[in-house]
Amino acid sequence: MKAVAVVPAYEPDERLVAFVRELGNQRFARVVVVDDGSGERFGRVFAALGEFPYCVTLVHERNRGKGAALKTAYEYVLGNFDEPVVVVTADADGQHTPGGCRRIAETAAENEGALVLGVRNFAKAGTPFRSRLGNRWSTLVFGLVHGRWLADTQTGLRAFSSALIPFMLSVKGSRYEYEMGVLMAAARKDIPFVTMPIRTIYEEGNASSHFSPIRDSVRINFLVLKDFLRFAGVSIMSFVLDQGLAWAFAAMMAAAHVPEGAMIWCSGFSARVLSAGFNFAMNRAFVFGNGGKASASAWKYAILCVSVIVLSNAGVMLLVALDMPRGLSKFLCDTLLYFAGYRIQARWVFSAD
Repeated sequence: MKAVAVVPAYEPDERLVAFVRELGNQRFARVVVVDDGSGERFGRVFAALGEFPYCVTLVHERNRGKGAALKTAYEYVLGNFDEPVVVVTADADGQHTPGGCRRIAETAAENEGALVLGVRNFAKAGTPFRSRLGNRWSTLVFGLVHGRWLADTQTGLRAFSSALIPFMLSVKGSRYEYEMGVLMAAARKDIPFVTMPIRTIYEEGNASSHFSPIRDSVRINFLVLKDFLRFAGVSIMSFVLDQGLAWAFAAMMAAAHVPEGAMIWCSGFSARVLSAGFNFAMNRAFVFGNGGKASASAWKYAILCVSVIVLSNAGVMLLVALDMPRGLSKFLCDTLLYFAGYRIQARWVFSAD
């Protein structure tokens, strides 16, 4: 399968020219460089790429961000290759080796349909502290929220079949957060991840990188947590509604002299059904989007609710039998099921498939 390298570039130096030359030596059929609004001062670097017949330079008149640059290159590949090709994305700041780009292309060709990630070794001496800290934090958050443990969530060296380009173009985002958005969307669609260790070159503490440790890290982590925070907010509102309705129904039944046992069961059940309906509607509309038919999602949601109740009770009984306090058992079981419930709703209940 042919391989096409995509290199978004913003204010690059001469290393970009050497990198493109070596990519040609690695038998890449095409190298697509996107000048993301670098300006006239860097025209000499991009002009030097003209000596390579396999290189195409696309230009953004103003800086639009790495995500936008990647999408521009993807649209070019989609419009200029009739047959599927392997697409390799690499950074322009000299961090990735041409040999590593070739190896990840070969790995993607062997794993068609997968998203291949070049994983950096953050324990290696010389790795900038900001890269190590930022990646470990985003890896932890991504794993907790999306249930996939990826050793490097911020790698720019990736490879996939061009058949996945329509999916890549559908992911929102225009700057550094776009690459995290791709991982999130791929996890929800059950696109396989394949990881491959790579060698990364850092020069002068990675000073040439345009990644902002504070601004871009906040954007990336907010993107990962955004849907989960909405989910948590809806859960809190549903809990308040459940408690309020249960109290109101109980008060009305007490005024009507309904027996206490019947009052407790009827008020609790009625409140739970209404609050669950509210929770379902809010999650479908504001957290996960209107994925799938409402009727199908409702049945899936009902099955999930019943399953959670059964598993929670069974888990508590098991832990209590192992001499764990009942309160702690309930807390542990419900916390684990809460995170599991979020992922199941995202990938099954409200799935558009």
